[in-house]
Amino acid sequence: MQSMRNNWKWLTQLLLVALLVAVSVGAGDSSGRYDKLSHQIMCPCSCNELLGECNHVGCPDSDGMRTRLLSAIDRGDSTKTILLAFQDEYGPTALAAPRFTAFNHLAWIMPPLLAAIGILLVALIVRHWKQQPVVAAVKRTGYTKAELEAVRERIRRDIDD
Repeated sequence: MQSMRNNWKWLTQLLLVALLVAVSVGAGDSSGRYDKLSHQIMCPCSCNELLGECNHVGCPDSDGMRTRLLSAIDRGDSTKTILLAFQDEYGPTALAAPRFTAFNHLAWIMPPLLAAIGILLVALIVRHWKQQPVVAAVKRTGYTKAELEAVRERIRRDIDD
């Protein structure tokens, strides 16, 4: 009977230690998650700092935002849900880095793609122009050979003077 009590006592202590470890790991994760999320959100005041770094004296926004962030973490909201809630409330500039949606991917890919296509088109047009034969155009002035000689002679006299 005594050994059975010792076994139960030992098992109870083991379960208490396991429970304590599980609770402390969860608490550490909450703090780490708060630090991570507070560095992904911008403070909307004029300090232009991350929410976790805002030290603006008398900031009207950071305390309330930090409280909302902590309560969302305590409720167990997912990271995506928390970031979308802040983005919905404060606009897309509330996030330190933009969310990678299909439109954002397109917005990042299209400018370099269009620039490359434009450069390629210009190169093809220049190559096409280079292959065209160049025809020298002779402009008819309507002067006779004698009139041109008279103009040349007058220019020579003016230069010599």
